[in-house]
Amino acid sequence: MSIFSVLKAGNRALQAASAGIDVASNNVANANTEGYSRQSLGLGPQGTTRARGLLLGTGVRAEEVLSTYDKFAQGSVFGRTGRHAYQEGRAMSLQSLETSFVDAAGGDGLIGAIEGLFAAFSDLELDPGNPSLRAGVLSAGSVVSSLFNRAASDLNEQTTLADSRVANTVVEVNRLTAEVASLNSEIVGLEAGGQQAHDLRAQRTAVLEQLASFGPTRVTEDADGSSRVFFAGHSLVDPGGSRSLSVVDDPVTGLNQVHVAMGTASMDITNSIDQGRLGAMLSVRDTTVPGLLADLDSLAFEVADQMNALHSAGFGLDGVTGRDFFAQPPSATGAALGMSLDAAVAGDPSAIAAAATAAGVPGDNSNAIALAQLGNQLTMTSGTESFTGFLASTLAGLGQDTSAAISGEARTSLELQASLDVRDSVSGVSLEEEALDLLRFQDAYQAAMRVMQTANEMLDELMQLV
Repeated sequence: MSIFSVLKAGNRALQAASAGIDVASNNVANANTEGYSRQSLGLGPQGTTRARGLLLGTGVRAEEVLSTYDKFAQGSVFGRTGRHAYQEGRAMSLQSLETSFVDAAGGDGLIGAIEGLFAAFSDLELDPGNPSLRAGVLSAGSVVSSLFNRAASDLNEQTTLADSRVANTVVEVNRLTAEVASLNSEIVGLEAGGQQAHDLRAQRTAVLEQLASFGPTRVTEDADGSSRVFFAGHSLVDPGGSRSLSVVDDPVTGLNQVHVAMGTASMDITNSIDQGRLGAMLSVRDTTVPGLLADLDSLAFEVADQMNALHSAGFGLDGVTGRDFFAQPPSATGAALGMSLDAAVAGDPSAIAAAATAAGVPGDNSNAIALAQLGNQLTMTSGTESFTGFLASTLAGLGQDTSAAISGEARTSLELQASLDVRDSVSGVSLEEEALDLLRFQDAYQAAMRVMQTANEMLDELMQLV
Protein backbone atom coordinates (compact mmCIF):
# COMPACT_ATOMS: atom_id res chain seq x y z
CA MET A 1 0.00 0.00 0.00
CA SER A 2 1.58 3.30 -1.11
CA ILE A 3 1.88 6.54 0.84
CA PHE A 4 -0.69 8.06 -1.51
CA SER A 5 -3.09 5.24 -0.62
CA VAL A 6 -2.60 6.03 3.07
CA LEU A 7 -3.38 9.68 2.34
CA LYS A 8 -6.55 8.69 0.50
CA ALA A 9 -7.62 6.39 3.33
CA GLY A 10 -6.97 9.16 5.84
CA ASN A 11 -8.95 11.62 3.74
CA ARG A 12 -11.91 9.22 3.56
CA ALA A 13 -11.72 8.78 7.32
CA LEU A 14 -11.75 12.57 7.76
CA GLN A 15 -14.82 12.87 5.55
CA ALA A 16 -16.62 10.04 7.37
CA ALA A 17 -15.85 11.53 10.80
CA SER A 18 -16.93 14.97 9.61
CA ALA A 19 -20.20 13.51 8.28
CA GLY A 20 -20.74 11.76 11.61
CA ILE A 21 -20.32 15.07 13.44
CA ASP A 22 -22.78 16.71 11.03
CA VAL A 23 -25.40 14.00 11.66
CA ALA A 24 -24.97 14.17 15.44
CA SER A 25 -25.19 17.98 15.33
CA ASN A 26 -28.39 17.76 13.31
CA ASN A 27 -29.87 15.35 15.87
CA VAL A 28 -29.02 17.72 18.72
CA ALA A 29 -30.57 20.66 16.85
CA ASN A 30 -33.81 18.70 16.29
CA ALA A 31 -34.06 17.10 19.74
CA ASN A 32 -37.33 18.98 20.37
CA THR A 33 -38.68 18.98 16.82
CA GLU A 34 -42.12 17.33 16.54
CA GLY A 35 -42.08 14.23 14.35
CA TYR A 36 -38.29 14.09 14.06
CA SER A 37 -36.68 10.65 14.04
CA ARG A 38 -33.07 10.23 15.13
CA GLN A 39 -30.62 9.89 12.25
CA SER A 40 -27.45 7.84 12.16
CA LEU A 41 -24.55 7.57 9.76
CA GLY A 42 -24.14 4.27 7.95
CA LEU A 43 -20.45 3.43 7.48
CA GLY A 44 -18.89 0.72 5.37
CA PRO A 45 -15.40 -0.41 4.31
CA GLN A 46 -14.07 1.18 1.16
CA GLY A 47 -12.74 -2.13 -0.07
CA THR A 48 -9.46 -3.97 -0.22
CA THR A 49 -6.40 -4.02 -2.42
CA ARG A 50 -3.52 -6.52 -2.75
CA ALA A 51 -0.09 -5.08 -2.09
CA ARG A 52 3.19 -6.78 -1.32
CA GLY A 53 1.39 -10.08 -1.16
CA LEU A 54 -1.10 -8.79 1.40
CA LEU A 55 -4.83 -8.02 1.17
CA LEU A 56 -5.06 -4.55 2.69
CA GLY A 57 -8.10 -2.36 3.46
CA THR A 58 -8.38 0.99 1.73
CA GLY A 59 -10.33 2.86 4.39
CA VAL A 60 -13.92 3.73 5.20
CA ARG A 61 -16.77 5.37 3.35
CA ALA A 62 -19.94 7.07 4.56
CA GLU A 63 -22.67 5.12 2.79
CA GLU A 64 -25.92 6.80 3.83
CA VAL A 65 -27.79 8.64 6.56
CA LEU A 66 -30.35 6.33 8.19
CA SER A 67 -33.52 7.32 9.98
CA THR A 68 -34.68 5.23 12.96
CA TYR A 69 -38.41 5.48 12.17
CA ASP A 70 -40.63 2.79 13.74
CA LYS A 71 -43.95 2.71 11.88
CA PHE A 72 -45.58 0.41 14.41
CA ALA A 73 -44.69 2.59 17.39
CA GLN A 74 -45.73 5.69 15.45
CA GLY A 75 -49.05 4.03 14.52
CA SER A 76 -49.75 3.54 18.22
CA VAL A 77 -49.04 7.24 18.77
CA PHE A 78 -51.54 8.20 16.06
CA GLY A 79 -54.28 6.05 17.60
CA ARG A 80 -53.72 7.18 21.18
CA THR A 81 -53.42 10.81 20.12
CA GLY A 82 -56.97 10.60 18.74
CA ARG A 83 -58.33 8.92 21.87
CA HIS A 84 -56.67 11.43 24.18
CA ALA A 85 -57.81 14.42 22.13
CA TYR A 86 -61.39 13.07 22.27
CA GLN A 87 -61.39 12.80 26.07
CA GLU A 88 -59.60 16.13 26.44
CA GLY A 89 -62.05 17.92 24.13
CA ARG A 90 -65.05 16.27 25.76
CA ALA A 91 -63.84 17.18 29.27
CA MET A 92 -63.37 20.83 28.27
CA SER A 93 -66.78 21.04 26.59
CA LEU A 94 -68.61 19.33 29.45
CA GLN A 95 -66.92 21.54 32.06
CA SER A 96 -68.02 24.63 30.12
CA LEU A 97 -71.51 23.22 29.70
CA GLU A 98 -71.70 22.24 33.36
CA THR A 99 -70.73 25.75 34.47
CA SER A 100 -73.41 27.51 32.40
CA PHE A 101 -76.17 24.92 32.91
CA VAL A 102 -75.65 24.53 36.66
CA ASP A 103 -75.70 28.31 37.05
CA ALA A 104 -79.06 28.41 35.26
CA ALA A 105 -80.61 25.27 36.73
CA GLY A 106 -78.90 24.70 40.09
CA GLY A 107 -79.99 25.49 43.60
CA ASP A 108 -79.54 29.22 43.06
CA GLY A 109 -81.18 29.01 39.67
CA LEU A 110 -84.11 27.02 38.34
CA ILE A 111 -84.29 24.52 41.22
CA GLY A 112 -84.48 27.38 43.72
CA ALA A 113 -87.01 29.22 41.56
CA ILE A 114 -89.34 26.18 41.34
CA GLU A 115 -89.14 25.73 45.09
CA GLY A 116 -89.83 29.46 45.46
CA LEU A 117 -92.97 29.21 43.32
CA PHE A 118 -94.52 26.48 45.46
CA ALA A 119 -93.42 28.37 48.59
CA ALA A 120 -95.31 31.42 47.26
CA PHE A 121 -98.49 29.34 46.93
CA SER A 122 -97.90 28.05 50.47
CA ASP A 123 -97.70 31.66 51.70
CA LEU A 124 -100.93 32.42 49.83
CA GLU A 125 -102.70 29.73 51.87
CA LEU A 126 -102.46 31.99 54.93
CA ASP A 127 -104.34 34.89 53.34
CA PRO A 128 -105.74 33.98 49.90
CA GLY A 129 -107.23 37.42 49.34
CA ASN A 130 -103.99 39.33 50.03
CA PRO A 131 -102.95 41.29 46.88
CA SER A 132 -99.28 41.34 47.93
CA LEU A 133 -99.12 37.56 48.32
CA ARG A 134 -100.91 37.13 44.99
CA ALA A 135 -98.40 39.42 43.30
CA GLY A 136 -95.64 37.33 44.89
CA VAL A 137 -97.05 34.20 43.22
CA LEU A 138 -97.04 35.92 39.81
CA SER A 139 -93.48 37.17 40.37
CA ALA A 140 -92.30 33.67 41.33
CA GLY A 141 -94.01 32.20 38.26
CA SER A 142 -92.32 34.80 36.05
CA VAL A 143 -88.90 33.92 37.52
CA VAL A 144 -89.49 30.22 36.83
CA SER A 145 -90.44 30.98 33.22
CA SER A 146 -87.43 33.23 32.62
CA LEU A 147 -84.99 30.69 34.08
CA PHE A 148 -86.45 27.89 31.95
CA ASN A 149 -86.00 30.22 28.97
CA ARG A 150 -82.42 31.05 29.98
CA ALA A 151 -81.38 27.42 30.53
CA ALA A 152 -82.83 26.37 27.17
CA SER A 153 -81.21 29.35 25.47
CA ASP A 154 -77.82 28.48 27.00
CA LEU A 155 -78.10 24.91 25.74
CA ASN A 156 -79.05 26.09 22.25
CA GLU A 157 -76.08 28.45 22.32
CA GLN A 158 -73.79 25.54 23.20
CA THR A 159 -75.18 23.65 20.20
CA THR A 160 -74.56 26.62 17.90
CA LEU A 161 -71.03 27.06 19.24
CA ALA A 162 -70.17 23.38 18.80
CA ASP A 163 -71.66 23.43 15.30
CA SER A 164 -69.49 26.37 14.23
CA ARG A 165 -66.43 24.60 15.65
CA VAL A 166 -67.25 21.53 13.56
CA ALA A 167 -67.16 23.65 10.41
CA ASN A 168 -63.86 25.30 11.42
CA THR A 169 -62.29 21.95 12.26
CA VAL A 170 -63.22 20.51 8.86
CA VAL A 171 -61.34 23.41 7.25
CA GLU A 172 -58.28 22.59 9.38
CA VAL A 173 -58.47 18.88 8.51
CA ASN A 174 -58.54 19.74 4.80
CA ARG A 175 -55.49 21.97 5.21
CA LEU A 176 -53.55 19.18 6.91
CA THR A 177 -54.47 16.50 4.37
CA ALA A 178 -53.48 18.83 1.52
CA GLU A 179 -50.14 19.40 3.27
CA VAL A 180 -49.59 15.64 3.62
CA ALA A 181 -50.33 15.18 -0.10
CA SER A 182 -47.83 17.92 -0.96
CA LEU A 183 -45.14 16.38 1.25
CA ASN A 184 -45.85 12.97 -0.31
CA SER A 185 -45.11 14.42 -3.73
CA GLU A 186 -41.83 15.98 -2.58
CA ILE A 187 -40.69 12.84 -0.75
CA VAL A 188 -41.44 10.54 -3.68
CA GLY A 189 -39.67 12.90 -6.09
CA LEU A 190 -36.52 13.16 -3.98
CA GLU A 191 -36.23 9.49 -3.12
CA ALA A 192 -36.92 8.39 -6.68
CA GLY A 193 -33.88 10.47 -7.66
CA GLY A 194 -31.70 8.69 -5.10
CA GLN A 195 -31.77 11.47 -2.51
CA GLN A 196 -32.86 11.24 1.10
CA ALA A 197 -35.99 12.94 2.45
CA HIS A 198 -35.63 12.37 6.19
CA ASP A 199 -36.46 15.97 7.12
CA LEU A 200 -39.54 15.98 4.90
CA ARG A 201 -40.63 12.69 6.46
CA ALA A 202 -40.28 14.29 9.91
CA GLN A 203 -42.46 17.19 8.77
CA ARG A 204 -45.05 14.76 7.45
CA THR A 205 -45.11 12.81 10.72
CA ALA A 206 -45.71 16.03 12.66
CA VAL A 207 -48.59 16.96 10.34
CA LEU A 208 -50.10 13.48 10.66
CA GLU A 209 -50.00 13.72 14.45
CA GLN A 210 -51.91 17.00 14.22
CA LEU A 211 -54.44 15.31 11.96
CA ALA A 212 -54.81 12.40 14.40
CA SER A 213 -55.74 14.89 17.14
CA PHE A 214 -58.84 15.86 15.14
CA GLY A 215 -60.27 12.41 14.43
CA PRO A 216 -59.63 8.68 13.93
CA THR A 217 -56.55 8.53 11.70
CA ARG A 218 -54.79 5.48 10.26
CA VAL A 219 -51.63 5.75 8.17
CA THR A 220 -49.97 3.25 5.83
CA GLU A 221 -46.87 3.73 3.67
CA ASP A 222 -46.40 2.66 0.07
CA ALA A 223 -43.13 1.33 -1.34
CA ASP A 224 -42.40 4.67 -3.01
CA GLY A 225 -42.41 6.45 0.37
CA SER A 226 -45.83 8.09 0.09
CA SER A 227 -48.33 7.84 2.95
CA ARG A 228 -51.96 6.82 2.59
CA VAL A 229 -54.21 8.44 5.17
CA PHE A 230 -57.55 7.06 6.29
CA PHE A 231 -59.78 9.34 8.36
CA ALA A 232 -62.81 7.76 10.07
CA GLY A 233 -62.24 4.74 7.83
CA HIS A 234 -62.28 6.72 4.57
CA SER A 235 -59.29 7.47 2.35
CA LEU A 236 -58.36 11.15 2.40
CA VAL A 237 -54.79 10.96 1.04
CA ASP A 238 -53.46 8.51 -1.56
CA PRO A 239 -50.80 8.67 -4.30
CA GLY A 240 -53.24 10.64 -6.44
CA GLY A 241 -53.55 13.48 -3.91
CA SER A 242 -56.06 14.38 -1.21
CA ARG A 243 -59.84 14.37 -0.92
CA SER A 244 -61.64 17.10 0.94
CA LEU A 245 -64.17 16.96 3.74
CA SER A 246 -67.13 19.30 3.65
CA VAL A 247 -70.00 20.30 5.91
CA VAL A 248 -73.58 19.83 4.73
CA ASP A 249 -76.69 21.01 6.57
CA ASP A 250 -78.73 18.17 8.03
CA PRO A 251 -82.22 18.40 6.48
CA VAL A 252 -83.88 17.72 9.86
CA THR A 253 -81.73 19.55 12.44
CA GLY A 254 -80.03 22.12 10.20
CA LEU A 255 -76.71 21.26 11.88
CA ASN A 256 -73.43 20.66 10.04
CA GLN A 257 -72.86 17.06 9.00
CA VAL A 258 -69.35 16.01 7.92
CA HIS A 259 -69.17 14.62 4.38
CA VAL A 260 -66.31 13.20 2.35
CA ALA A 261 -66.07 13.78 -1.38
CA MET A 262 -67.08 10.78 -3.53
CA GLY A 263 -66.58 11.85 -7.11
CA THR A 264 -69.24 14.46 -7.87
CA ALA A 265 -71.23 13.50 -4.75
CA SER A 266 -70.40 13.13 -1.06
CA MET A 267 -70.98 10.68 1.79
CA ASP A 268 -72.02 11.49 5.34
CA ILE A 269 -69.32 10.18 7.73
CA THR A 270 -70.44 12.07 10.86
CA ASN A 271 -71.32 8.94 12.82
CA SER A 272 -67.92 7.39 12.03
CA ILE A 273 -65.97 10.19 13.72
CA ASP A 274 -65.64 8.85 17.25
CA GLN A 275 -62.17 10.11 18.19
CA GLY A 276 -60.25 13.37 18.31
CA ARG A 277 -61.48 16.87 18.98
CA LEU A 278 -63.96 16.65 16.14
CA GLY A 279 -65.45 13.49 17.65
CA ALA A 280 -65.75 15.25 21.03
CA MET A 281 -67.54 18.22 19.47
CA LEU A 282 -69.99 15.97 17.66
CA SER A 283 -70.63 13.89 20.79
CA VAL A 284 -71.46 16.93 22.91
CA ARG A 285 -73.47 18.61 20.16
CA ASP A 286 -75.48 15.57 19.05
CA THR A 287 -75.86 13.58 22.28
CA THR A 288 -75.11 15.47 25.49
CA VAL A 289 -76.81 18.79 24.77
CA PRO A 290 -79.93 17.26 23.16
CA GLY A 291 -80.26 14.94 26.17
CA LEU A 292 -80.11 17.86 28.61
CA LEU A 293 -82.52 19.89 26.52
CA ALA A 294 -84.96 16.98 26.32
CA ASP A 295 -84.92 16.66 30.12
CA LEU A 296 -85.42 20.40 30.52
CA ASP A 297 -88.30 20.43 28.03
CA SER A 298 -89.90 17.43 29.72
CA LEU A 299 -89.72 19.18 33.09
CA ALA A 300 -91.09 22.46 31.71
CA PHE A 301 -93.98 20.64 30.05
CA GLU A 302 -94.90 18.71 33.21
CA VAL A 303 -94.66 21.78 35.46
CA ALA A 304 -96.90 23.78 33.13
CA ASP A 305 -99.32 20.95 32.39
CA GLN A 306 -99.85 19.80 35.97
CA MET A 307 -100.05 23.31 37.42
CA ASN A 308 -102.50 24.30 34.72
CA ALA A 309 -104.66 21.27 35.46
CA LEU A 310 -105.04 22.36 39.10
CA HIS A 311 -105.15 26.10 38.48
CA SER A 312 -107.79 25.94 35.74
CA ALA A 313 -110.06 24.01 38.13
CA GLY A 314 -109.92 26.80 40.74
CA PHE A 315 -111.43 30.28 40.96
CA GLY A 316 -109.89 33.74 41.06
CA LEU A 317 -111.09 36.65 43.18
CA ASP A 318 -113.44 37.57 40.35
CA GLY A 319 -115.12 34.14 40.51
CA VAL A 320 -113.80 33.15 37.08
CA THR A 321 -112.44 29.64 36.51
CA GLY A 322 -110.77 27.77 33.64
CA ARG A 323 -107.65 29.94 33.46
CA ASP A 324 -104.19 28.36 33.03
CA PHE A 325 -101.29 29.59 35.12
CA PHE A 326 -98.60 29.00 32.44
CA ALA A 327 -99.14 29.21 28.70
CA GLN A 328 -99.93 25.59 27.85
CA PRO A 329 -97.17 24.11 25.63
CA PRO A 330 -98.52 21.95 22.79
CA SER A 331 -95.81 19.32 23.43
CA ALA A 332 -92.62 18.83 25.38
CA THR A 333 -90.45 19.86 22.43
CA GLY A 334 -89.49 23.51 22.91
CA ALA A 335 -91.48 23.80 26.14
CA ALA A 336 -88.58 25.26 28.17
CA LEU A 337 -87.66 27.95 25.66
CA GLY A 338 -91.30 28.97 25.13
CA MET A 339 -92.42 28.91 28.77
CA SER A 340 -94.31 31.98 30.03
CA LEU A 341 -97.18 32.98 32.27
CA ASP A 342 -100.56 32.57 30.62
CA ALA A 343 -101.94 35.83 29.21
CA ALA A 344 -105.10 35.41 31.31
CA VAL A 345 -103.16 35.71 34.60
CA ALA A 346 -100.04 37.71 33.67
CA GLY A 347 -100.23 41.10 35.37
CA ASP A 348 -103.50 40.30 37.13
CA PRO A 349 -102.99 39.02 40.72
CA SER A 350 -106.75 38.65 41.18
CA ALA A 351 -106.75 35.90 38.51
CA ILE A 352 -104.75 33.55 40.75
CA ALA A 353 -107.12 30.63 41.44
CA ALA A 354 -106.61 30.08 45.19
CA ALA A 355 -110.23 28.96 45.83
CA ALA A 356 -111.74 25.61 44.93
CA THR A 357 -115.28 27.03 44.57
CA ALA A 358 -116.75 30.32 43.47
CA ALA A 359 -118.72 30.52 46.70
CA GLY A 360 -115.52 30.25 48.73
CA VAL A 361 -113.96 33.42 47.29
CA PRO A 362 -112.06 35.25 48.76
CA GLY A 363 -111.28 33.21 51.88
CA ASP A 364 -111.13 29.72 50.37
CA ASN A 365 -107.48 28.55 50.14
CA SER A 366 -107.99 24.89 49.25
CA ASN A 367 -106.78 25.25 45.64
CA ALA A 368 -103.72 27.20 46.79
CA ILE A 369 -102.96 24.33 49.18
CA ALA A 370 -103.24 21.81 46.32
CA LEU A 371 -100.92 23.90 44.16
CA ALA A 372 -98.38 24.26 46.97
CA GLN A 373 -98.41 20.52 47.64
CA LEU A 374 -97.74 19.78 43.95
CA GLY A 375 -94.10 20.71 44.51
CA ASN A 376 -93.56 17.71 46.79
CA GLN A 377 -95.45 15.16 44.75
CA LEU A 378 -93.59 12.46 42.77
CA THR A 379 -94.74 13.50 39.33
CA MET A 380 -91.64 12.81 37.21
CA THR A 381 -89.84 9.66 35.97
CA SER A 382 -92.89 7.41 36.24
CA GLY A 383 -93.83 8.72 39.66
CA THR A 384 -90.42 8.37 41.34
CA GLU A 385 -89.17 11.99 41.48
CA SER A 386 -90.47 15.46 42.21
CA PHE A 387 -89.92 18.37 39.83
CA THR A 388 -86.78 19.57 41.63
CA GLY A 389 -85.60 16.00 42.27
CA PHE A 390 -85.77 15.29 38.55
CA LEU A 391 -83.74 18.38 37.72
CA ALA A 392 -81.21 17.58 40.45
CA SER A 393 -80.80 14.10 38.93
CA THR A 394 -80.20 15.65 35.51
CA LEU A 395 -77.51 17.91 36.95
CA ALA A 396 -75.95 14.98 38.80
CA GLY A 397 -75.85 12.99 35.55
CA LEU A 398 -74.05 15.88 33.84
CA GLY A 399 -71.58 16.00 36.72
CA GLN A 400 -70.92 12.27 36.43
CA ASP A 401 -70.33 12.59 32.67
CA THR A 402 -67.91 15.46 33.28
CA SER A 403 -66.07 13.51 35.97
CA ALA A 404 -65.82 10.48 33.68
CA ALA A 405 -64.44 12.65 30.87
CA ILE A 406 -61.82 14.19 33.18
CA SER A 407 -60.81 10.71 34.36
CA GLY A 408 -60.69 9.55 30.74
CA GLU A 409 -58.47 12.49 29.85
CA ALA A 410 -56.02 11.57 32.61
CA ARG A 411 -56.03 7.89 31.64
CA THR A 412 -55.53 8.48 27.91
CA SER A 413 -52.81 11.02 28.67
CA LEU A 414 -50.84 8.29 30.44
CA GLU A 415 -51.51 5.85 27.58
CA LEU A 416 -50.35 8.40 25.01
CA GLN A 417 -47.21 9.16 27.00
CA ALA A 418 -46.45 5.43 27.18
CA SER A 419 -46.70 5.20 23.37
CA LEU A 420 -44.51 8.28 22.98
CA ASP A 421 -41.93 6.76 25.33
CA VAL A 422 -41.86 3.52 23.31
CA ARG A 423 -41.48 5.44 20.06
CA ASP A 424 -38.83 7.77 21.45
CA SER A 425 -36.86 4.86 22.89
CA VAL A 426 -36.34 3.79 19.28
CA SER A 427 -36.44 6.97 17.23
CA GLY A 428 -36.16 9.81 19.74
CA VAL A 429 -32.99 11.88 20.19
CA SER A 430 -30.99 11.27 23.37
CA LEU A 431 -28.72 14.23 24.04
CA GLU A 432 -26.43 12.00 26.10
CA GLU A 433 -25.99 9.57 23.20
CA GLU A 434 -25.37 12.40 20.77
CA ALA A 435 -22.74 13.86 23.08
CA LEU A 436 -20.96 10.49 23.10
CA ASP A 437 -21.23 10.29 19.29
CA LEU A 438 -19.73 13.77 18.96
CA LEU A 439 -16.79 12.72 21.12
CA ARG A 440 -16.43 9.45 19.21
CA PHE A 441 -16.38 11.14 15.80
CA GLN A 442 -14.14 13.90 17.11
CA ASP A 443 -11.61 11.27 18.23
CA ALA A 444 -11.94 9.57 14.84
CA TYR A 445 -11.37 12.90 13.09
CA GLN A 446 -8.25 13.62 15.16
CA ALA A 447 -6.92 10.11 14.51
CA ALA A 448 -7.50 10.50 10.77
CA MET A 449 -5.66 13.83 10.89
CA ARG A 450 -2.76 12.07 12.61
CA VAL A 451 -2.73 9.43 9.89
CA MET A 452 -2.53 12.11 7.20
CA GLN A 453 0.17 14.01 9.09
CA THR A 454 2.20 10.83 9.39
CA ALA A 455 1.76 10.03 5.68
CA ASN A 456 2.70 13.60 4.81
CA GLU A 457 5.85 13.39 6.94
CA MET A 458 6.77 10.10 5.24
CA LEU A 459 6.24 11.71 1.87
CA ASP A 460 8.47 14.68 2.82
CA GLU A 461 11.23 12.34 3.95
CA LEU A 462 10.95 10.39 0.69
CA MET A 463 11.18 13.59 -1.36
CA GLN A 464 14.29 14.61 0.57
CA LEU A 465 15.93 11.29 -0.29
CA VAL A 466 15.18 11.84 -3.96
